[in-house]
Amino acid sequence: MGARENDLNPDTWIGLSFPLGRGAQSAFKQTKTNLQQASTNLKNLLLTIRGERVMQPNFGSNLHRLLFEPMVESDMSLAIEEEILNVTSVWLPYVNIQNVDVKFDERRGNQVGVVLTFSITLNPETEEQIALTFETGEY
Repeated sequence: MGARENDLNPDTWIGLSFPLGRGAQSAFKQTKTNLQQASTNLKNLLLTIRGERVMQPNFGSNLHRLLFEPMVESDMSLAIEEEILNVTSVWLPYVNIQNVDVKFDERRGNQVGVVLTFSITLNPETEEQIALTFETGEY
């Protein structure tokens, strides 16, 4: 059975959803479609600090480290976007990033929000969004 058929089959699960948690019908939460799995994989990749994963020292991103760099907002926005595009092209080449929206929280100066709009090569017409929040004090 092909990937498109798996998306349409209600009895097929694609993969595990992160963060790991108990599922309603199994020991772990699972994803039903390739787009849901891509969303989970993208969050996992971007929230993992490069060097953090055992046996995969190059997996992850430098987004947490970028938050400590002395930059103005426009430079930081560009650096964040470039990092996301670079690591995604290496680790998730089937994910097409359409838009990266970086927002700096004016009330909480130590918080940066990133909203990504993406699709997957299997179904480029369907887009998904994920939102990530980074706090400079959490590293």
